[in-house]
Amino acid sequence: MNLKLSRYFNKRLLLHVLFWIFYVLFFGSIYGKYGNDYKWYLFESLCMLPFVMIATYTTIYGLLPFYLKRKNLPLTVLFLVLLIFLITLNERIALRLINDLPVNFDSLFGVTFLYLMLETNFMVAIAFAIKIVKKWKEQQEEKFKMEKLNLQSELNLLKAQLHPHFLFNTMNNLYALSLEESTKTSEGIAKISELLRSVLYDCNDAEIELEKEIKLIRNYIDLEKMRYGKRLKVDLNVSGTIKDIKIAPMLFFTFVENCFKHGCSNDPGKPFIQIRILVEKKMIKFKAVNSKNCENKEKAEQKNGGIGLKNVQKRLDIIYRNMYDLKIEDNQDRFEVDLAIQIK
Repeated sequence: MNLKLSRYFNKRLLLHVLFWIFYVLFFGSIYGKYGNDYKWYLFESLCMLPFVMIATYTTIYGLLPFYLKRKNLPLTVLFLVLLIFLITLNERIALRLINDLPVNFDSLFGVTFLYLMLETNFMVAIAFAIKIVKKWKEQQEEKFKMEKLNLQSELNLLKAQLHPHFLFNTMNNLYALSLEESTKTSEGIAKISELLRSVLYDCNDAEIELEKEIKLIRNYIDLEKMRYGKRLKVDLNVSGTIKDIKIAPMLFFTFVENCFKHGCSNDPGKPFIQIRILVEKKMIKFKAVNSKNCENKEKAEQKNGGIGLKNVQKRLDIIYRNMYDLKIEDNQDRFEVDLAIQIK
């Protein structure tokens, strides 16, 4: 840590030294060309250096923090004008002395005084601009860190909500199985146990393999088929190369779960669910369609867009911002979800 700080301060010191070398060489060369005596005017610029440094550092480390704290622009400008005037006056006196010229009121103020003031203002303005840009950059970095921290906190909260929501739904399935047929209950418990194991152990990371997500979906479909029997028609189609591809956990699963909970559960007829997962051209395309019972449309509309869907939409905004396209269509007899995600 000390070595890192040492390098940081050494780098800053080097930049400051280079900045002031630029000042001496720049104005020494300009005045040297004008006066046809480079050595003397470089010496003069070197003599002016302490005064310009005082003006510059007082402005960026004194007046700038004063303004940022007090937000008093008129008073800050007044202090700056007084500072530049006094510095320029001292520069003029120093110039008269090193040239062995008399120092009096008439000789101090004139064209040379204006030149010196412009010279000092020029260097102060450059240093001031650099400091402002640096502070702006620091604020942007701090803002980015805070936004990232807030997004991570929100994401952790959404993930914390996800597991209880899943557990509640699977317990409902188990309860439904226990009411219908006792022989299916033990098999249902085994399926739920496998699902819970996957959720608790495989879905804690920021990303999981797409293969595991699909396996979770298949197991959930098997569990639901036990509940609905031959009355439910489910078509799951997976195509493309899914190996070595990762996504956020339980992203597609939430939409599949929604198909059963808000589609099939409200349809006493012969419900259907169609699920398609396609990987192509650095994109993962997911589509889920479930039937809806028109008679229970009003009840289904009240349920659709519950905790699960709202949760997954927020997670998409956080994890895949500007990297996904989600379309949801709630028609009279079917509910469709189309999701395309860029592969990271």
